[in-house]
Amino acid sequence: MDFVQGKQARFNCFITEPKDLVTTQEQTRAGFLRIALEKNVIGDPYVKNALAFKAMAANTHGPDDFLKISSVRPFLLTAAGLSEKSMQYLDREDQTAAIRELIEKFLKPAGENYIDEVVYRYLLIKGDAVGGTMRNRIGVLGQEKLIRTILSCMNVQGIVYDWMPKENTWTHKSENDFGIEKAIKAIYWNCGFGDRVLAFNLNIPIVKKNVDLCLFEGTTENYNRGGIVKEADRILMLGELKGGIDPAGADEHWKTANTALGRIRTSFANKGYAVQTSFVGAAIANAMASEICEQLQTGAMTNAANLTNNNQLVEYCNWLLRI
Repeated sequence: MDFVQGKQARFNCFITEPKDLVTTQEQTRAGFLRIALEKNVIGDPYVKNALAFKAMAANTHGPDDFLKISSVRPFLLTAAGLSEKSMQYLDREDQTAAIRELIEKFLKPAGENYIDEVVYRYLLIKGDAVGGTMRNRIGVLGQEKLIRTILSCMNVQGIVYDWMPKENTWTHKSENDFGIEKAIKAIYWNCGFGDRVLAFNLNIPIVKKNVDLCLFEGTTENYNRGGIVKEADRILMLGELKGGIDPAGADEHWKTANTALGRIRTSFANKGYAVQTSFVGAAIANAMASEICEQLQTGAMTNAANLTNNNQLVEYCNWLLRI
């Protein structure tokens, strides 16, 4: 399979064969380490809460003293296994009963280590919260990496852009764009190819599904009127982004993305519109790499990149800026 002589060469100069798309062991390792670091960042406030509790409980003489200290009551309720949602259905007496059960069954048997026992149980409960947050964050991390690369490509080329945070108010590019990839909902620019808006996670009516990457021809005014998603002739490219790094889930992620991309192409073709499609993934295995390359070669899919390969990602982002 040769992309060098094909029309895809100008889009994918770093993809010449399927193995170029495959995520290496080193890239997988780096991805897992990044997730581990993110877990520590998310979990750090809970650790700080535990340290604050230990300081506030330092002068107690036994676990029964906790019933007299109202300031640590919320911490004890969490350690007892009660979630914030469950609190809505429990009155104060129920909550106190849960704390008493914690004291009698777990803290008193711990002896002089009763304070540490509370801390361990609090962190155990909050571990579930970290896990739930991380399941959402993994996909967001991929989006943030893509956005940061787009901004970097713009900065290198001196492309001026406006960006929309979650508050839905367009903001002009500032000298210091540190951290804005965490807040960006959409980006607008014009670098000679026309007015462009790239938005993330929008429901596209013609597809009747949510799409990760949506590139429109239009201005900030077109976007803010809210109807741009309904104007199929303004939609230039729709793409799928899969940021999960676990190789075990690679094939399933691609199956989901491939189905979505096929639905997009069929939906637009049935309405007589042309649309470009693309795929960016962090975990790409051998079999799916071959399928992606085949679609690139036939033109079924316009572009692709491995999220963990900086050269491919930069090339992909520059392609977005040229559409």
